[in-house]
Amino acid sequence: MNVISVIGGTGNLGLPVAKQFLTDGFKVRIITRDKQSARSRLGDEFDFREADLMDIDSLRGALKGSHGVYINASGYSKNSYYENHVLGTRNILEALEGEQVECIGMISTASAYPEFSDRWDNKYKLEAEQLLRASGLPYLVFMPSWFMETLPRFRQKNKLIHIGPSNRPIHWLNAADYALIVSRAFQNSECRNRRLPIYGPEGISMRQAMLRFADHHQLKVKRLPSWLATFLGRLSRDEELVDVADLMQHYDRTGEKFVPDVTRTTTTFDNWLRTSSLG
Repeated sequence: MNVISVIGGTGNLGLPVAKQFLTDGFKVRIITRDKQSARSRLGDEFDFREADLMDIDSLRGALKGSHGVYINASGYSKNSYYENHVLGTRNILEALEGEQVECIGMISTASAYPEFSDRWDNKYKLEAEQLLRASGLPYLVFMPSWFMETLPRFRQKNKLIHIGPSNRPIHWLNAADYALIVSRAFQNSECRNRRLPIYGPEGISMRQAMLRFADHHQLKVKRLPSWLATFLGRLSRDEELVDVADLMQHYDRTGEKFVPDVTRTTTTFDNWLRTSSLG
């Protein structure tokens, strides 16, 4: 395997994976809708190719010659989850027809199980996974728990917005540890056609994590009931806020699924916190 294309490789979770691939000796393509903007932010160490998930022809050209493909799709609403995960995966697979792909991987979630499909992201990530399985290509589905790097997204000026009770333990992991696991899995030819749940080393509730993060960065924590967050999101037509409130309610109901053979990362929350930023 020589050339790996990363779709969604410019953000907080995709970029560490792309950088780890590069560190491990792969030629890395960043598939992006705006390669000029991506290059200006990330420099010239990557090969930037322009494509749109909804445009199969552009994907076909950008992915031509790829030996590996890593999909880092996201969303914030029912429509965006379906479009990015299901339609996007379907288009990628069609664009890869005839290519000699040794492995295709996708980021999913630790909650991607049928019993949790009341959440649209879980449901559509499961459907995307089924598309990978049906394609006949060697695949990997990475199922991380919560990323520590998501905590700054709850900041509003000098406050962290804590939605819901959020008292159930979460096994937090950081993006760097996750990226290392992804790259090692791609390099291991015996690690194929598998789901890989990935949890951090310790269970810490969202509330505890927010309090510790806020204390470290000298922020205040503001409590917001889930129902009120949902109401405010709908009132302001903020689909992302509605989705986050629903996610908090989901975790309060279900908690984190126990998985006996989970892959464990090593960085503790406190170790990550020492070098964390608000950006």
